[in-house]
This record gives sequence, C-alpha cells and structure tokens, in this order.
Amino acid sequence: MKQLVVSLVICLLFNVQNILAQKTKDSKVILITGTASGMGKAFAEKLIKEGHIVYGGDIQYKKNEYLNSIGGHSLKMDVTKDDEVKAGVAKIIKDHGEIDVLINNAGYGLYGAVEEVTMEDAFAQFDVNLFGMARVTKAVLPHMRKQKSGEIINISSMGGKIYTGLGAWYHATKHAVEGWSDCLRVEVKQFGIDVVIVEPGMINTNFMNAMMKYIKKYQPNSNYQHMYKRMAEATPTTMTEPEVIAELINQIVATKNPETRYVKGFLAERLINFRKQHGDKAYDNLLLNGPQGQ
Repeated sequence: MKQLVVSLVICLLFNVQNILAQKTKDSKVILITGTASGMGKAFAEKLIKEGHIVYGGDIQYKKNEYLNSIGGHSLKMDVTKDDEVKAGVAKIIKDHGEIDVLINNAGYGLYGAVEEVTMEDAFAQFDVNLFGMARVTKAVLPHMRKQKSGEIINISSMGGKIYTGLGAWYHATKHAVEGWSDCLRVEVKQFGIDVVIVEPGMINTNFMNAMMKYIKKYQPNSNYQHMYKRMAEATPTTMTEPEVIAELINQIVATKNPETRYVKGFLAERLINFRKQHGDKAYDNLLLNGPQGQ
C-alpha cells in the first residue's frame, strides 16, 4: 500500500510538472540569449511572470541556472559556438515543437582606439554581437518558416544610430545589426515572421564593468588619453533600469503588428534625434566639446 501511494504521488507530481510546462493559449515559446545578467535576465524574469515558456542561453553556464528555479529553462549556449547553438534550439523543438519568439540579446562593448585595439579583439567583438546573433537566427529560422509564424527581436543600441570616440568596434557591430536586421525583415516577411529592432539607451547593467576590462587593457599606454578623459567626463551617473526595457519587450511580444524599431532608455531619443536634426558636424562637436560647444 505504501509503495502504491508513493507511486501515485510521483505520478501526480510528474503530471503537474508536464501541465505547467505546456504551452497555453496565450503563452509563447521564447528563446533569449544572454540571460545570465543585465537586460537578458530582466527579460526572462518578466516573460516568465507573464506565463510564457522561456529558454535562456548564456556562456555563463552556472550563473544562468537561476532560470530553472523561477520557471524557466537554462541552456548552455555560447553564441560563438555552432554546436551549442544548434543543441539549444534542438532541445526547444524537441520539448515544444516550435519557437515563437527569439530575442537576440547577447553582446558586450569593446572600447579602445581603432589604432590600438588588436584585430583579435575586434574579431571577437563581431563574433558575439553580430555573427553570434546570426548563428542563433539561422538555427531558429527553419522552424519559424515551417510554422509560418514567429518574431525575432534584435537588441541593438542607440549606439547603432550614433557613435562615440573609442567605441568604433562596438558601434560598428551595432550599426551592422541595424542594417542586417532590416534586410532580414524583408526576407522573412513572406513567411509570417516579424523582425523588430530595439535600441536601448544607457541601461543600468554590467555593460560598463565589462567595457572597463578593455579600457584597463588599452588606456595605460594609449596615445589617445584625451579621448579617455573625455569619455570619463561624459559618462552619466543616471541610467535606466533594465526592467523598463523588459516591460517594452513584454509589450512587443504581446503586439500582433509591432513597429520595426523601438527606442527606449536614458539619452537614447535625445542623442539619436540630435544627430538627425543637427547633422554629423554638430554631433562631433558635442562629443569633442560637450553641450557648451553648441
């Protein structure tokens, strides 16, 4: 009798787990890259709370396992490794048979003077910010085409529309993401797939700490100390919390006919509009001399 009761309890728990893991009428199967921290973590937490089935991939495998304790699913996914990307996507398809939303969020910022940054570091920046996005997208697209629906949300940056000194390689990747996403949007529209670009401003994440890794590497012997000084003086203390961008992502996921671009976060609209309205020379002057130069 005791064994029978234990078996029934185990069976009940298993069935409850399966029911909770099933997709409901309003929920979507979502894959997010870069979920171990920052905006990606905020996206995952918000979308899980909204009742979606969320898989999060990250190179920080252990740190990313928090997802398993809050109703999500962690994946070992370094976006620069084809095998990990393909394995992650294959697992989602095996579990649910579809992927409704892909949020390409993984990325970091390489800062240093063009003359002094090694080509090795430059290639690595593109491998994550652009080619990593491409790897995951290429792995997901066949399934979205088959189901004749899907949404790809690419996290760009206000840095995809503007620029700063010492940020050439980072801005190059984000400008590339903008053009790449525009082309992709046209290519996949006939298959019922939407492509959306999100351009966050200054967000309170680990981005600045990661950026400092390269500044510490390249600044000490740099011939561009004036640019490092200018950047330090211009770095704001006020930033938008990642939860604000997470709410925007939630709204995009819930929208049947999303816009092609969304701008959100501290300084984003202001700087993008300044360049658009006043031109490159005025924007250069703003970078070199500050607001007093206008």
